[in-house]
Parts: sequence; C-alpha cells; structure tokens
Amino acid sequence: MYLATLIAFFALAVWLEMKFRVHLYRTRKERILITLIFFVVGVAWDSTETIEKTWVYSGRGLIGIWIGVLPIEEYLFSLVVPFWILTVYRVLETKLKPRES
Repeated sequence: MYLATLIAFFALAVWLEMKFRVHLYRTRKERILITLIFFVVGVAWDSTETIEKTWVYSGRGLIGIWIGVLPIEEYLFSLVVPFWILTVYRVLETKLKPRES
C-alpha cells in the first residue's frame, strides 16, 4: 500500500507539472543537485531514527525489499515527497499570484 501511495503522489505531481506547465528547476544540474540533497538528508534522517527505534517499519504494507535499515519505500519517499511538495507549491504560487495590469 505504501508503494502504491508513493506512485500515486508521483504521478499526480508529474500531471500537475505538465498541466500547469510549471518548472521546478532551471537546469538539469540543479534538478540533480537539489534532488540529491533531499535524498541524502531524508535517508540519513530516516536511517538514524530507525536505528534509534523512533520509527519502526512493521512490514505491513511494505513489499519486503530492504536496503540497510530502511525499506525501499522509504528511499522512494525521500525522492517523491519533496518533488510533490515543490510541485504543489509552484502550482499554487503560479495560480494564486495576483495578475499584473
């Protein structure tokens, strides 16, 4: 279920980006660098909290593939959720911005 939710959020973000013609990044280098920063911070945070037992992944709703201490879905979360948030922010910024006369 977790993976299906991530896929749905990713697909919706891609659809929003295309429908409203918003661009999150100016260059491919910027896209890679910002995505990498979000990914590294997200994985480091999740790994630390998992090791400290703050977060526990029971296995219910997971597909069962683990890399280190995290399920694969958590790595995807670190990629999908920032993309989703930035896309929604950019769409709202574009649509709610007052039009200049």
